[in-house]
Amino acid sequence: MKKFLFFSISISIFFSCNKKNIYEKNLNHFKNLIEDVNIYFIDSTINNLEISNYYTEDFVFLFYPAGHKKGVKTSKVDYINNLNQMKKMNMSINIGHSIYLPGINEESYELDGSVRLYYGATISIDTNNVEFSGYQTINFEQGKISGIWEWADYGGMSNQLNQIMKLKVPLN
Repeated sequence: MKKFLFFSISISIFFSCNKKNIYEKNLNHFKNLIEDVNIYFIDSTINNLEISNYYTEDFVFLFYPAGHKKGVKTSKVDYINNLNQMKKMNMSINIGHSIYLPGINEESYELDGSVRLYYGATISIDTNNVEFSGYQTINFEQGKISGIWEWADYGGMSNQLNQIMKLKVPLN
């Protein structure tokens, strides 16, 4: 009986440590992505964001603006192109303050290697800044990001960005 109990506890510890290792690898993968995105927007010599290898081929980004309770899907290509387009429009994004937590399987409630992120970021147009906070759930398949679900105040960001753009339009 003691051997069985010892064996059961050992197996349990092994699996929990293994899941923690998967989470740590995925977390580091995601942190490297954030660093590359932040550098891209800071470094004026980088003209194209090369981050495709961070994602699975069928990666999807979902966000939830008002009027879209089931979210809006964006493909991998469109997601990366949108970031490149932002830089071409003299916009940048910097993800600063971040709190990372392990994610859980929505059915079993067990750690699954996914990452949850609470963050503070700044979107800038030239020298004008809009600060905002958001939440993401990041899923992984074989060490690559397969999906990101994001919740943030898109309406508030849009309103502030529109105000900045109105100030930039010359009056005739």
